[in-house]
Amino acid sequence: MPRGVSRMKSVRASLKLWDGGAEAGVSSDSGTAPAKRKTASLLLPAHDPIATSGDHRSAFQVIPRPTPRRAAAANIDLKLLAIISELHRTRSVSQAAENLQISQSTISMSLAKLRRHFNDPLFVRTSSGMEPTTHAVAVLTLLRKAEGLIQSALEHHVVFDPLTSERVFHVCSTDIAQFTLLPALMAKLKQAAPGIEVNLVNITESVPALLESGEVDLAVGFIPPMGAGFYQQRLFRDRFVCAVRAGHPRIKTEMTLERFEKETHLTVTVSGTGHGIVERALETRKIRRKVGMRVPSFLGLAPILANTDFVAVVPEQVGRFYAHAADIKLLPLPFTIPPYFILQHWHERYNHDPANAWFRGILAELFLQ
Repeated sequence: MPRGVSRMKSVRASLKLWDGGAEAGVSSDSGTAPAKRKTASLLLPAHDPIATSGDHRSAFQVIPRPTPRRAAAANIDLKLLAIISELHRTRSVSQAAENLQISQSTISMSLAKLRRHFNDPLFVRTSSGMEPTTHAVAVLTLLRKAEGLIQSALEHHVVFDPLTSERVFHVCSTDIAQFTLLPALMAKLKQAAPGIEVNLVNITESVPALLESGEVDLAVGFIPPMGAGFYQQRLFRDRFVCAVRAGHPRIKTEMTLERFEKETHLTVTVSGTGHGIVERALETRKIRRKVGMRVPSFLGLAPILANTDFVAVVPEQVGRFYAHAADIKLLPLPFTIPPYFILQHWHERYNHDPANAWFRGILAELFLQ
């Protein structure tokens, strides 16, 4: 047969070994392996193919490469580790079986599994009983350390001490919550938790994600429901009113619907809150409103109102703050918008967190007392 044909057959035969070596149980360790263990093989020249003899079987050798094993713990029942621990303590299969309330055959089968796993006898029979090998002693030493860590984890309890804590609480809040919340909250914290810091974050549409991730501890304000996975608690009730400067030339003690539609308005656009209820109420009742200025926050409204003839629809709590700080008066709306509640929201992941629960309690005390 021509040499080229012979060598081609050799390559084809070797490729078959590539595909079938794993099924045949080829192993470079002992020459045998469990038939079901899968391996991947490499085909490498045994020597220079030009100098090879006519025997094509020597042209290549098969070098099996075992596939990566899964993590050891994935294949071991942790109850087996309790068996070798008890066997080490009693030095007796029968006594270990009695103490663990299992059969001696279960002890023997479990020990056989562990011997295969560790590739070590682990325990050998001696004149004084079942004695551990050096490998078993090393494993048992690690197991005792692991047992201590597990016990510590099971007994661990998170403790929060507000008097000594220097934790930073991140709170998403609307402008209204800042008016009504901050002064009273900081006065309370000064006495109850002097080391605590509060970091305020503006309300946006990403509030649910921030609460879920823990980047924010609480969200406080007039915020639409966030759905499943979130808790909420009412803090206080509020309603919308009209705010104008006290010396307004056309508005005295009453705001009529006709006057409301004729006046020029100052409006606030806040994303992520429930204040869109005002726009929806106007659209539903087909009430026209001429807008002269839009601002992104309630914080700067007071000086603008005090120095113009604008009309603004604002939450009553904010309006009262304006009335105390500037020459502004509040009037009832000429149409009905249902009252609403300022709520505090948090994610269920932190419902039992001691620090989060304490902070929620502080906020609730401020408004529910």
